[in-house]
Amino acid sequence: MITTIVVSFGAALIAIAVAFYLWSNYHVSRKDIAILCREMSIMQDAGIPLLRIFEILSQRISHPRLRAIVVEIRHSVENGNTVAAAMANHPGVFDEMMVGIIKVGETGGILDESLRRLSTHLEKWIQLRRKVVLAWIYPALVILVMAAVVVTLVVFFVPNVIDPLLELNPDMEVPWITQRVADFGDLLINHWLLLILGVIAAIILIGIARKTRGVKIFEDYLRLNFPVVGKLLGRRIAAAEVSGTFSTLVHCGIPMITCLKILSQTQANYFVAGSFRRTAQIVEEGGNLVKPLEESGIYPPLMIDMLHIGDESGTLDIVLEKISWNFTEEVDAALEVFTRLLEAVVMLMVGAVVLVIALAAYLPYFTMYTRIDI
Repeated sequence: MITTIVVSFGAALIAIAVAFYLWSNYHVSRKDIAILCREMSIMQDAGIPLLRIFEILSQRISHPRLRAIVVEIRHSVENGNTVAAAMANHPGVFDEMMVGIIKVGETGGILDESLRRLSTHLEKWIQLRRKVVLAWIYPALVILVMAAVVVTLVVFFVPNVIDPLLELNPDMEVPWITQRVADFGDLLINHWLLLILGVIAAIILIGIARKTRGVKIFEDYLRLNFPVVGKLLGRRIAAAEVSGTFSTLVHCGIPMITCLKILSQTQANYFVAGSFRRTAQIVEEGGNLVKPLEESGIYPPLMIDMLHIGDESGTLDIVLEKISWNFTEEVDAALEVFTRLLEAVVMLMVGAVVLVIALAAYLPYFTMYTRIDI
């Protein structure tokens, strides 16, 4: 049975590795786009013609799909289209914000500057996301190792402790906690394949469910409103991301209403996107920029106050940049506190699980010795 489990586990790892390899060759990340924009801006500064830039990039890029896209963009530009129009043909790679910034840069003759600002913005976004992901890695690894240790103890250790006692005294009353742990071990041993298939099916179903509109809206709501984590961390992350994107768009000279519409189309969170969609409608009708954002209740008061100042003084681009910097710093501090708390909670969970297994293993001995003394 152990050999079968090992073989099945090895086959699952190989399947995961193959799937990851295929996905990584197809998926173009924001890091890839940031590097592309940074290299394009450097070559533009050096005075290299645009078609030659795409030719050089098509020879140097290692990512198969991105290389093919760059070749297509080069052919499109060679046929008389703009870079923005060529990029717009690949909406799964270049979103509305990227296309809008490139379009403004081409129209104003400042494509190198637009590319530099876009790459800087993407790099900051990547750094922020990396910090959020890293905050979860340690607890996730601890939980994974804990699960492996629990399975090993329940399947191999606990039965070897209990079975000799039952052989010596078949009528011995097994403590409740020991019986529950032993039942769990029997479940793992007798139905391991069904459990593995169940876990895989659950992961697939959760992945499918997360793509549905209702579940996504609920998930986005929790990100912003979950007690403590949502209000102290989720909203600050949203403020840092939004203000960074908004600042980049304004700096590049994109009209305000267009900026708001791009933000409403590019923000992943349903409620954040909705707040900018409503703001775009109100501003288009001649209303105030900040009021609808304040009424949404999503953004921290400090961000709203600074937006009021920027809107009234005509320095919105500078204020947005300061907001982005300020909330990025706040996110860093909040993530550090959150990580420490999460580590403490995970260690308490590990201690509780180890205590339960230890009690399950040794309570029968205590019971037996107590009866012998009597």
